[in-house]
Amino acid sequence: MEELLKNFWAWLVALLLAAFQPLSVALLVLMCAWTINILIGIAADKNQGEDFKLKKALSAAAQLGLIFAVLFIISLATTGYGEYGIAATIAKWGTWIVSYFYVTNVFRNATKLWPNSKVIAFIYSFLTTEAFGYIKSFFKMKGGTQ
Repeated sequence: MEELLKNFWAWLVALLLAAFQPLSVALLVLMCAWTINILIGIAADKNQGEDFKLKKALSAAAQLGLIFAVLFIISLATTGYGEYGIAATIAKWGTWIVSYFYVTNVFRNATKLWPNSKVIAFIYSFLTTEAFGYIKSFFKMKGGTQ
């Protein structure tokens, strides 16, 4: 149920951002999140004694290429029918969703770099909706139903 809630909120926030933000902002956020994800991932691996893996970096680049290819195909399919508004909304929506997962991974790796940081742990917990489990447990302890 928590995973369903997490996905629902991610999709809802992405939909709202897609409606109110220009596509250039969504693409800029995607590129920044992707870059930070790579840098923090490399630092986290180094912090845990692992060497840089070119295969892992190339895989990340290939995934980004796939995301852009899918956005391009969606754009071609929708603009071919004159549906420019739908094309922009779908592209923004998809870009925000992917950015959310990159940011979540950034904070997952940041917890490896700074394991004692409560702020980073809280943000990661919130992004992965573990916070919902804590809130549920809190209310159960306060006399809520099981």
